[in-house]
Amino acid sequence: MGYGRNQEISPGSDLFLKEMANLGLFTGTKIVKSVNVSFRLPYYTHWGQRLLVCGSEPVLGSWDVKKGLLLSPAHQGEELTWCGSVAVPSEFSCEYSYYVVDDEKSVLRREMGKKRKLVLPDGINGGENVELHDLWQVMLCALFFHPFSCFTNWCFPFSFCRNVL
Repeated sequence: MGYGRNQEISPGSDLFLKEMANLGLFTGTKIVKSVNVSFRLPYYTHWGQRLLVCGSEPVLGSWDVKKGLLLSPAHQGEELTWCGSVAVPSEFSCEYSYYVVDDEKSVLRREMGKKRKLVLPDGINGGENVELHDLWQVMLCALFFHPFSCFTNWCFPFSFCRNVL
């Protein structure tokens, strides 16, 4: 658990300046305005499971899931949506993925498919909010053919799905 995510840091403190430097928002005497990036993902979990986003940049754990951003659950009508946000520089870009973890941040499940890409648009100013609405990525073949895998070889003899099941 990194400082700055779960404890309050007062502006002007050494800890505040160190966190700003770690995020790339402070270099020497120049302060870069940050953009607040929010992640939102509807997903149902079992009791004791949480969702986490982990990515290629330090602010999202540098692909170390234990350092990733834990998301918080929120009910929106009948849907359970996991949410979290992080401050990044206005020229920020990274790759990221979602993970289901337990209380120790051990990975129970990860989404399938390619890693997601986040590139903030040109001209976005500091102080703005960017909200990402994602859906959990599943492998299409596993979703449709797993219960009927005995038919997969017959229906799709040359399909890439045969090697996945």
